[in-house]
Amino acid sequence: MGNWRQLELYPLQLLLHALRGDFVTIGFVLIESDGGFAQVRLTRDWKMLQCVAPHLEWEWFGTVESDLLGKLGRLRTREELVNHVSERFGTVIEVGPTKGVLTDDPVKEMEVLTGMYLLPTETVEPVRRRTGRAAILYIMEQKFKDVSVLELLQRDLDLVRYTGPGDPLRIDFSYRIGSAVKMFHAVSMATSAEPALALAFRYSRVDEGMRREQLHASLTVVVDEEAVLQEDRARFAVGMLEQNSVRVKTIGEMAEIAAEVRRDLRV
Repeated sequence: MGNWRQLELYPLQLLLHALRGDFVTIGFVLIESDGGFAQVRLTRDWKMLQCVAPHLEWEWFGTVESDLLGKLGRLRTREELVNHVSERFGTVIEVGPTKGVLTDDPVKEMEVLTGMYLLPTETVEPVRRRTGRAAILYIMEQKFKDVSVLELLQRDLDLVRYTGPGDPLRIDFSYRIGSAVKMFHAVSMATSAEPALALAFRYSRVDEGMRREQLHASLTVVVDEEAVLQEDRARFAVGMLEQNSVRVKTIGEMAEIAAEVRRDLRV
C-alpha cells in the first residue's frame, strides 16, 4: 500500500428550486490539497437528468464538465471553485459541502466515488410519468415540436432587467414579432400555489418595464389538468395571475397554443 494522500471532495449540485434549496448531485470535483491531483466527473445518467431537468440538454452538461476540466489547474481552493461555478453557471449549479477523502490511489478513488454518487438510478420514473412542472414543460415542448416551431423559440428568457438583480426566474419559451414579446411558462399548482403567486407579482414589473421600452408583453402560463384548478388555492392563484394580465391555460389546451404560435411565426 502506498502513502496516504489527503484530498477534498466538492459535490456539484444541480438546483431544482433555488428558493427552496432543492437539488440533485450530478457530479463532483476531487482535488489534492498540495496540487498533486485534480479531477472532475459528471453523471452519465441521462434518464435521470431528463426527469429532473428536462429543459437542459446533455450537451450543456458536457460544457460544464469541459469548463471545469480546463480550469482545475488554477482552482485549488473551495472559494476559487465556488466563485468560478457561480460566475459561469449562475443559479443552475452550486458547490456542495466539502468532504475530506483519504486514499493511497486517487485514480481508483475516483471510480469508487463515481459508484457512490453517480451510478444510474434504476428507480427513476420514465419520462412519460413526469409530474408537476416537469410534466407540463415536457408537454409544452412536445406540442411546439409537433408544429415545427420549437427551434424558433427562445428558451430560458432572462427577465432580471425588469424584476431585479439576483432573480432566478427564466421564462421557458418566448419569441418576438415587431414590438410584441410573447412568452409561455409552465407552472404547476398540484402541490403549492406559491410559484403562480410569485410569478403574478413578478409579471406586473415585467409588463411595466417592457412598456417603458415600447414593447408589448404577453405571458401565457400553462398549468396542470383542469381537476387541479378546482381547489380553492389554485383558483385564487389563477385569479391573481389574470388580474396581472397573465393568460392561464391548462396542458389540455397546449395544441391550440402551439397552433397560435405556428400562425404567428408563419411556419
